[in-house]
Parts: sequence; structure tokens; C-alpha cells
Amino acid sequence: MIAGIVQFQQMMMWALDTAAGVALLLLLLVRKNYRVYPAFTFYISVNIAFAASLFIVYRHWGFSSLVSWRIGWATQAVTVCARGWAVIEISRRFLSRYPGIWALAQRVLLTCGGVVLLYSGMAVRHQWKLSLPTVDRALELAIAAVLVVLFLFARFYDLGPERTDRSLALGLCLYSCFRVLNDTISDRYLYHYATIWNLLGMLAFFASSLLWIWALRKSQPERAAEEKLLPLGVYQSFAPQINLRLQLLNDQVNRILSSEGPRH
Repeated sequence: MIAGIVQFQQMMMWALDTAAGVALLLLLLVRKNYRVYPAFTFYISVNIAFAASLFIVYRHWGFSSLVSWRIGWATQAVTVCARGWAVIEISRRFLSRYPGIWALAQRVLLTCGGVVLLYSGMAVRHQWKLSLPTVDRALELAIAAVLVVLFLFARFYDLGPERTDRSLALGLCLYSCFRVLNDTISDRYLYHYATIWNLLGMLAFFASSLLWIWALRKSQPERAAEEKLLPLGVYQSFAPQINLRLQLLNDQVNRILSSEGPRH
């Protein structure tokens, strides 16, 4: 009886997640926001396609079969990579008005990727059964960390990102944080409560989907608004520690990156 109720709850939550994903994808297409957020649109499309595929797989082979396990982790790997691409897209929109800082951010992201792979290899310690959950947790943690740093950077320098960009980044960050918590606690300490954690995971994605639907309810401009810096005298009289400081940082990073070019 209880197992039947739990299965019904999972089916209802899966249906809600799929419906929210389809609604979000339709909104991206109708409002033509796929032109503004191609990577995010690809991520949502991948989610919908894999949700339908996994439903068929679990119905045919069962949830605990080896075939389902392999297909499940394969789809999860593609989904995380698609989400990472969406995060890079949002980060670029946050910082694209400052090419020097964005160039530096790209290098930092590549460095983070290398650190993540190193961490994954060290954490596994030849326990290959834990390799996939560890890599998944590391990638989700990297995504969450990048977004948190992005928010802090935007807050410190008063960048004023677009409200839609901010909402998309917040939803991605919250979902990745829950995935990290799920991989860390559920897999190691609450294995017998895996069903509950799966329900909570689907609920977290549903909440993020509602946030994204609200953010994308209107058509978005294809390019972020250009930064309009005021004359130097105005900054000196009002807030030189904000935009002027950011502009100086951008110019300094540009000079550093330019000086590296001629070297052989």
C-alpha cells in the first residue's frame, strides 16, 4: 500500500516536472527567447527528452536494473554538461560589457574544470563504484560555486545584471546546490530514504522551472544593454568606488592579457 502511494507520488511529480519543462520550452520558442538563450534552451530540451526516455527505460527494465543504471548516469552526464553550458552563457551575459574581465573569467572557469577533475580523481581513491556520484557531485559543486561567485562579484561592483539573467542564474544555482546536498547526504548516509530524496529533487527542479517560467514570460533583447559610463567628473562627485573601480579593473585586465599576446 505504502509502496503504491510512493510510486503514485513519484509519477505525479514526474508529470509536473515534465509539464513545467514543456511549458518552459514552449515559452522560449513562442517568445523567441531561444535566440537570446540558446544554451539554456538546449538544456531544457535535453531535460525533456531524457525525462521521456528514462520513463520508457524504467518501465521496460525496472528502476534497479544494470541497464537502467547505465542509461541513467549517461543521461545525467549529458544533462550536467548542458547545464554547465547554460551557466557559461549566463556568466557571459553578466560580464560581457567588460571584455577584459570576461576573458579573465573564462580562464578561471577552465581552471575550475581542471580542479574539479583533480578533486574527483583524488576523492574516488580507486573506489570506482563511487566514481560517478563523486564526479556528479564535483560538477554540481563547481556550477554552484561559479554562480555564487558571479552573484558576489555583481553585488560588489554593482553590475546590475538583467532581472531575467539573475532569475535564471538563481534557479540554476539552487538546483545545483540541492544536487550537491543530495549526492552527499542521500548516497552516503540516507540510502534507505532515497525515494524521499528523489521526490525532493524533482520538487527542487519544479520550483526552479516555475522561477524560469516567470522570468521568461516576456521577450528578451538579444543583447545585454551596453554599459553607459558617466563622465569622470560625475563619478568623482557621486560614486567613484563603484563603476570607476570596475572600469579600471577591466582596463588593467585588458592590458595584462594584451601583454601576453606577443610572447613566443
